[in-house]
Amino acid sequence: MKNKNIEIMGFKKFIKHYLLGESVKEMELNRILDKVSKKQNLGDKEQKFLDLYNSTSEEDMKDYMYLSKSTTFNKIKNLLERGKTVICDLYDRNGKIGIKIKDIENDFENEICVLTLKDGEKHNLHDKFLYNIIYDGRKDTYSLQVQDEYHELIPVKNED
Repeated sequence: MKNKNIEIMGFKKFIKHYLLGESVKEMELNRILDKVSKKQNLGDKEQKFLDLYNSTSEEDMKDYMYLSKSTTFNKIKNLLERGKTVICDLYDRNGKIGIKIKDIENDFENEICVLTLKDGEKHNLHDKFLYNIIYDGRKDTYSLQVQDEYHELIPVKNED
């Protein structure tokens, strides 16, 4: 039943955000204000959100979808430079990685992009994937995920 409620809440969030034009920042503020009006205690992150409300931009709470390897590099580099936490939620042969990204490098000549993770492990980004960077407001972190893998079709000439 809990998953069903989460799905419904996610759908309501989608409707508000995309159809009604309410920003993620406004939705979070409204959620916190509802809690205040019900005289419920605020958590540390909610209090921090209110304290930083005027200095927090919509850009700080944005999801990035269908990104190329190059664009993913630029977004992650920018987030890390701004002191944001980005978690590598890509998969390797052992399953979901789930480790904080410490640094990212892009070698344009060799066409590789390397993530350096908190534990020193390295993971490559590939041109054959599209990536998402999803903001988690509850944890104030971003999650790097694979959107899709794609292949270029090579036209084959039919001799018949």
